[in-house]
Amino acid sequence: MSNILLGNKIVVVGPTGGGKTTFAKKLSQLININHYELDALFWKPGWVESGNDEFRKKINDVTEQSAWIIDGNYARNQDLTIGKADSVIWLDRGKFRSVYRVMMRSLKRLIDKKPLWNNNYESFGMHLNLKKSIVVFAYRSHKWKKMRYTALFENENSTAPKCIRIKNKRDESNFWKDIIHPMTPASK
Repeated sequence: MSNILLGNKIVVVGPTGGGKTTFAKKLSQLININHYELDALFWKPGWVESGNDEFRKKINDVTEQSAWIIDGNYARNQDLTIGKADSVIWLDRGKFRSVYRVMMRSLKRLIDKKPLWNNNYESFGMHLNLKKSIVVFAYRSHKWKKMRYTALFENENSTAPKCIRIKNKRDESNFWKDIIHPMTPASK
């Protein structure tokens, strides 16, 4: 199913803990387009990272399809995601909200012991290691992700696809209303 507002190839980006996967899953269900998490393509069992060539092939296999929704950032491979997208949705969330969400999500995962991608589990030890802590990564990476997407969205000469920036609950609510009840250009 094509979406009049977004097209068939959609990327959801934003900070770690910004709600990208939750948002992309909901969108996938509403417009009936398959959803792919870049983290699921990147991480192998035992928290082993995919090499970049292998990762690019996995991404390319997805983006060669006629319709997809991808969530995640992975800047080094955005030529394959943003570069092939009809729309980019930026969940522009605040740093402290995102870091708080990561902490709560990680705590829940530690308690529930639910597997993540490729049967990987978060462990308490991961969060004590500053090089592996997702909480530390969320805090440190927020600024450069915001700078990158601000530049993409504000560049008038950009060849980027349609860009939708969601900054707050009102923006998000309006987005979902437009998806559920799209207006044709003539009816606006």
